[in-house]
Amino acid sequence: MELKFTNYEFKEKKISFEIEKGTIYGVTGQNGRDLLEIVALNKLNKGILTINNEKVTKDNINEYRRRISLIGQDIETSQHKLLNIMIDHIKRHNLTIKDPIKKIKDSLKIVELPEDILNRNIETISSSEKKLFQLALSLLSNPDIIILDEPIKCLDKSNEKKLIMLLQRLKEQFSKTIIISSDDSNTLYKYTSNMLFIKNNDILLSGPTNELYLRVDFLKRNKFDIPDIIEFTYIAKKKKQVKIDYHKDVRDIIKDIYKHI
Repeated sequence: MELKFTNYEFKEKKISFEIEKGTIYGVTGQNGRDLLEIVALNKLNKGILTINNEKVTKDNINEYRRRISLIGQDIETSQHKLLNIMIDHIKRHNLTIKDPIKKIKDSLKIVELPEDILNRNIETISSSEKKLFQLALSLLSNPDIIILDEPIKCLDKSNEKKLIMLLQRLKEQFSKTIIISSDDSNTLYKYTSNMLFIKNNDILLSGPTNELYLRVDFLKRNKFDIPDIIEFTYIAKKKKQVKIDYHKDVRDIIKDIYKHI
């Protein structure tokens, strides 16, 4: 599912950007959460929004909204037992599922959570288990687009990598479009294909991650964080006059250093 926003009302500005199918996007900067609400179609603003080249209107927005899942930082529910949370989710969203229990178990299997976790209360699971459970919850509706607000917050490096690898697998095996909102430039640079940089209620930059994060001086002037590996290379090239290229993997930088020094 491809989304195209043209002169679309966002706060007091009009913005234009696209979300391509089967891509991992990163969103960073001010009002990132507000932009997620826009992409999730939680309301229809002034401007032109097309999905798969069809204009979105009040008459068809609900049809498209069901195909997008926004995962917040917390689970909003009055339930405590995980099984009840999932059943309640199916009912609240009017999901037509022939065998709900099988669907629930299949969703858990995709995110690599054991079935017996359904017997536990939400208060007893870890931060990493909670993130995976939220993802399993979103998969119940089989969304085309999965939006995550600060998904790696409170995760250690091991569980952060596990979650990101899972999101990559959803993109590759199930053609899901993934949108990650985060202030962690290291994760965004390493794992996303495209970026949206937001400042003053406007999209300052949009395009391929590999290209945009190389605009170090521009990003610094606009108070965006620079990935550590980019910062290291930037300093080496500018201050030390070392002839090395920008890479995502530190091992490639080491190869470059041995090659040129």
